[in-house]
Amino acid sequence: MAQVTLLCGPACAGKSTLARELEAAGALVLSYDREAWARGVRDGRPSQQLVHEIDDDFHRQLADAVAAERPVVLDASLSTRGVRDRWRMRCGAMGVQVELVVVRAPLESLLERSHEREPGPESVVLSDEELRDYVAGFEWPGDDERHRTVDTD
Repeated sequence: MAQVTLLCGPACAGKSTLARELEAAGALVLSYDREAWARGVRDGRPSQQLVHEIDDDFHRQLADAVAAERPVVLDASLSTRGVRDRWRMRCGAMGVQVELVVVRAPLESLLERSHEREPGPESVVLSDEELRDYVAGFEWPGDDERHRTVDTD
């Protein structure tokens, strides 16, 4: 049976680093940042229409990987409960096990990492204010959402 790992956390927390490790072990990585970059988005801000298109493409790729019993990693912020619930429902409908992994680091570390970033397929660059606002508005999983936490600091 395929295993799906949902990575959840803000920019600069270390989700893509963890995704690359799982990819090296054979998992298919579905990364919104990589896919948006491949489709020409260089500022990390794809349109809602593009996000929906990527989402639909990822759903098809997920189904193919599950049919092939290949592990899958979703590298995304999953910053709201609603988005996490949709991915869990999709996976549940396919009969696959899901693990939610919350990737965290203190704000100071996120800001330091952001300052070191260059724009790229896995590196959305945010201003300090944008990153602070993003973290402040992040809807972290509560006790009612089974998850594992990875601290990267």
